[in-house]
Amino acid sequence: MKKLNLVLTALLAFTSTLLAQPPKVAVVIVLDQFPYSYIQRFQPYFSKNGGINYLLQHGANFVNAEYEHAFTKTSPGHAAISTGTYSNTNGIIGNDWYDRAKKKRIGCVNDDSAKVIGNKSGGRSPKNLLTYTIGDMLRLQTNFHSKVIAVSNKDRAAILMAGKFGIAYWTEDSLFITSTYYMQALPDYIREFNSVGFLKKYFGVEWKEGNAEAAAFLCDDDDVPYEANWAKINKKFPHIIVGENSSTITPSYYIALNHSPFATESLLEFARKVFKAESLGMHGVTDFLCIGVSATDEIGHAFGPNSHETFDNILKTDEMLGQFFSFLEKQIGLENCLIALSSDHGIAPIPEYLRKRSPNSTAGRVKSREIVKFAERVLQNKLGNPSGKNWIEQIVECDIYLNRDVMREYNISPDSAMRVLKDSLLSLPFIADVITRDEIANRHFSTTLGEKVEKTFHPQRSGDVIYLLKPYNIMSGDSVGSNHGQPYEYDSHVPLILFGRNFKQGIYYEQASPIDIAATLAAALGIDSPPTREGRILKEAMK
Repeated sequence: MKKLNLVLTALLAFTSTLLAQPPKVAVVIVLDQFPYSYIQRFQPYFSKNGGINYLLQHGANFVNAEYEHAFTKTSPGHAAISTGTYSNTNGIIGNDWYDRAKKKRIGCVNDDSAKVIGNKSGGRSPKNLLTYTIGDMLRLQTNFHSKVIAVSNKDRAAILMAGKFGIAYWTEDSLFITSTYYMQALPDYIREFNSVGFLKKYFGVEWKEGNAEAAAFLCDDDDVPYEANWAKINKKFPHIIVGENSSTITPSYYIALNHSPFATESLLEFARKVFKAESLGMHGVTDFLCIGVSATDEIGHAFGPNSHETFDNILKTDEMLGQFFSFLEKQIGLENCLIALSSDHGIAPIPEYLRKRSPNSTAGRVKSREIVKFAERVLQNKLGNPSGKNWIEQIVECDIYLNRDVMREYNISPDSAMRVLKDSLLSLPFIADVITRDEIANRHFSTTLGEKVEKTFHPQRSGDVIYLLKPYNIMSGDSVGSNHGQPYEYDSHVPLILFGRNFKQGIYYEQASPIDIAATLAAALGIDSPPTREGRILKEAMK
């Protein structure tokens, strides 16, 4: 017995020492537009021991992770993951919003004071992010010795994960680029990567379906009229990645590339390049790598969640993640890694698919321009017709911005205009709820939808009247493809998987949210959480 006690004591001491040592690298993987239902539907077809199944077999799987904000979009999702806060705190209310002072619509990472390095597009930076990220806290805690790098196909995904103190790289046409907010010139290894034309090598490559038999059972027909054919990628397999010109590379080729698994392949190859060139995990402190996989979103928008293309892309993405985990094992050992995998949002089924399956379905498409026409007509009938001017200044997604200059000129109170518009919008058959600016300020709402809008609302950036659609209705100016952005489970329920020596393997049914990732990673790394974080530490999964 004495000998057994000594063995147990030694084992506990070794385990405590191991847990006390910080991981060499923390990796956050955000699969853009990846509802939890993809795991439920597709897991039997994933790689048996690699990829997502590896994380499920060895990590903590929170099966009830949902966003609690109203507008489930790319930028709010990434900002929520990195900061542990919702839009009412971090300021990222959408991919873009209307700037009343500048009288124009702006992107969430637009910054005229910064210039893009490597291409000619407008400036980008995290200036509009109003708080700090888990990566920022890691840099502060280690006296800026830790490297924090985020890579993505999308600028906003990379920038919002990199935070204020990290570095972001993203793709634009054939290049990986960054901005002068982070540096004055691209590192030599990235210039070298760009110079070999890595993103051009897929021109003319064929995207073939890998498991047509399973897809025939799990998915809609492969060729249906409500799928998109953007950049002439074709609506059915196989897809030839050329764009609108089959003989030479044009800008449309890069659109086609981004709607294929090859965009993820190139992104993960770039991530490997960054990992090795920056010697991540070799600095005596924890380094931080964030990877935003965007092709899942592009393919889902075009073909929908029930398509052969989405199924095939998810299987290929899973396989590529397995290869990336093997790379991490070879470089530093997975036992020295902490990995978090989640998504920024889910996706609604294509309305025409639902109506084909159930002709009585009320699923449909709602066009912003039709909402503008309706709202303007209502306000003119109730408040008068201002000569040559409009009551509606702008609409962005589900945010309606009233023209305050016109209201002042005609002595109309904003509150009365908001009430008129709310009552009228609620009469529309596809509207679930309408919340006004005043109701949010005074917390005059009693529904969970109102509470979700409150988490999305920022007084300097949001509209005056905010509406929500009924389930399975989507905002869409097109007649094909699908969308996301509403507060329902198909848009809000996403994976949340944590892997590493700090976490206990298992399935966890407690309610959780991606905003819990920042606080939980901070606890695992032994650093402070972002200062304004709202998410909790998922302590039930921690050793």
